[in-house]
Amino acid sequence: MKKILFLLVFVLFITNGFVVKAQSKYYRKSEPRFGYGIKAGLNISSQTTPSKDASYDLKNIIRFNVGGYCNYFINKILAVQPELLVSGKGVHWKDFYDEMKDILTYVDIPVFIRYQPVKFINFHAGPQIGIRVRAMQKDLKTDIKSKINEYYKTFDFGLACGVEANLPNRVNLTVRYVFGISSATTDLLYIDPWRNNFLQVSAGYRFSGR
Repeated sequence: MKKILFLLVFVLFITNGFVVKAQSKYYRKSEPRFGYGIKAGLNISSQTTPSKDASYDLKNIIRFNVGGYCNYFINKILAVQPELLVSGKGVHWKDFYDEMKDILTYVDIPVFIRYQPVKFINFHAGPQIGIRVRAMQKDLKTDIKSKINEYYKTFDFGLACGVEANLPNRVNLTVRYVFGISSATTDLLYIDPWRNNFLQVSAGYRFSGR
């Protein structure tokens, strides 16, 4: 997590100079208030727990994200941006007895405050609610899959922050990190509370707006 935070800070630092140079030109342009588009990409997912007693070997798994977004600019540089995404999450975990993959699918609804000081880049942050659609577990020793919906709560809550490049030809590239702020698991199997965390990388196409 520290490496990811360092990367985001580094991106902010190197883009600051470009932002300052482009601001005066950007402010003179008339831009649409409303926009919308589609996006898809990958989630690099894992889980964490605040419990110090948990003893598991955890590894990231690669999942997917796909969906759409819209935004409305309150003023020249600030917008509200809700999104609707089908999002894969989960974790590869191992203990003394078992080695499993929890493969999870959610409908995620983040709502961001979007700061766009210039046309080609924006920074965004906000809360996210996830609605569990499916939870599967794969035994990596036997390759048997089973449903584990009862092991995961219906709702998952998190906070997301990220940076997005607005490229020519209406293309967007987004990198963001989502921190779980509530336990995603029930106590039927997992004694400790586990939170979904993931790095999300996606490409999008904006039909309208900026």
